[in-house]
Amino acid sequence: MARIDLEQLQKNFGEHTAVQGLDLMIEDGELLVLLGPSGCGKTTTLNCIAGLETPSSGRILFDGEDVTAKPPHQRNIAMVFQSSLLYPHMTARKNIGASLAKQGLDEQAIADRIAEAAATVDITDLLDKLPSQLSGGERQRVATAKAIVRQPRAFLLDEPLAALDAALRLTLRSELVNLQKRLATTMVFVTHDQVEAMTMGDRIAVMNDGRLEQIGSPDEIYNHPTTLFVASFVGSPPMNFVAARDIVDLPDTDGGAWRNLASRENGMGVTLGVRPQHLRISAEPNGGMPTTVFALEHLGRESVLIMEDDRKKKLRALVEPGFKARVGDRLFALPDPKHCLLFDENGNAMAKPATDGG
Repeated sequence: MARIDLEQLQKNFGEHTAVQGLDLMIEDGELLVLLGPSGCGKTTTLNCIAGLETPSSGRILFDGEDVTAKPPHQRNIAMVFQSSLLYPHMTARKNIGASLAKQGLDEQAIADRIAEAAATVDITDLLDKLPSQLSGGERQRVATAKAIVRQPRAFLLDEPLAALDAALRLTLRSELVNLQKRLATTMVFVTHDQVEAMTMGDRIAVMNDGRLEQIGSPDEIYNHPTTLFVASFVGSPPMNFVAARDIVDLPDTDGGAWRNLASRENGMGVTLGVRPQHLRISAEPNGGMPTTVFALEHLGRESVLIMEDDRKKKLRALVEPGFKARVGDRLFALPDPKHCLLFDENGNAMAKPATDGG
């Protein structure tokens, strides 16, 4: 397996810069998730690691060896894409074995490797079927076996679950994590789905506009975002944000807790963030922000209360499943000061606010 280092990786397409001076170290045996919205540069980064794209500048190292100029077949990596990319006229067995065609193995060695890879992803009984006879999830398992059979230095996966239904994504997500841990292989997984990233990654690298916004464990990314972008992108339901300039105009009897949290020397540029589970809802002001109920979404084990403040800005709170509210009701949203975050006018995290006034 391999440690992968990206040093000042840059990729330009004409005047557009897809990846901007990216420095990133991927540990040997780590499952690293590249997370970000469409167009943020995550797939371009993966393609550069694979050798499918040539960087405009910077270096790519595998275990200290510079592979920047090497073609894909000399890097000994395997890729799995959103589409399973199987030969439609070949059985699963032959699709998997096609990866071994140029390795100089005899027929028995190839058969043994195919059987081992198929058993690893539980498709032994599917080996003699054509892709057209397989479900979407089964085709992705065959594509994964096709990658495993080569015994590569690293697995690179580009949104391999995106085209599958929700239940199947959930199943294959855990199977991929289990597989990666059993093989102890280096895996780089690209996704725009933050739930997928949080549940799969040893570490998550959040990208935005070709830059690395933050890298850390799922806990660090969720609980200690270093930028406003990371805080807004990671979390479901998303974090609530209130600008300090919108708080100071509240009546003295309302919003006191918010005002205390957002008060800073440069308070007018401050944005306060609080996750939905850290908002307390009350029918009485008690320092809370006045809101009007916009909608109530029932999710079974919990409900999401969607409110509008007096500027028509949406706030979301997680409430008990039996919570009763009607559209148009007047309620007050009170933040838990221990769990609030502050961001400066440049979108960077500030020191945690004091816990008084809440």
